[in-house]
Amino acid sequence: MKTSSAADIARNWQLEGGVGFLLRLLEARYDGLYQSMTRQSDITPRQFGVLMALYQLGPLTPSVLAERISCDRNTLSEMLKRMVARRLVAKKDNPDDRRSLQVQITAKGEEALLAVIPAAAELQDIMLAPLRKEDRAHFLKCLLAIAKAPPPDAPSDA
Repeated sequence: MKTSSAADIARNWQLEGGVGFLLRLLEARYDGLYQSMTRQSDITPRQFGVLMALYQLGPLTPSVLAERISCDRNTLSEMLKRMVARRLVAKKDNPDDRRSLQVQITAKGEEALLAVIPAAAELQDIMLAPLRKEDRAHFLKCLLAIAKAPPPDAPSDA
């Protein structure tokens, strides 16, 4: 099989067909719509994910929370510092393991989350509106498969 040179690949590359380009377009569209539709800048989309996970699942350790929202521990730690300072979440001793802490949503965090939920649900509908109803679940399943795929160098289950 003949391999193409970098110059050949670059000449034939379709920017609009590139995964990275399209993901950046989707992210920019989502972020812009999120800010305009929620009419607030207090809860970022990532913080929304933290609050939603805690609201639905209850108190979680930072490592479980990081895994649940697909966020690295360092990024989550910085985000939690800001959210604790704003009293959206609180940290408490973990009753199951005294060596660790749990993060829980506060009343203020719950109020902020519930205020944003209607707009977030509408945003989901707007983002998926260009797709036929029967294609929406498949599109989301495909995005999830790509997002959760193991790194190329990870051992396979073969």
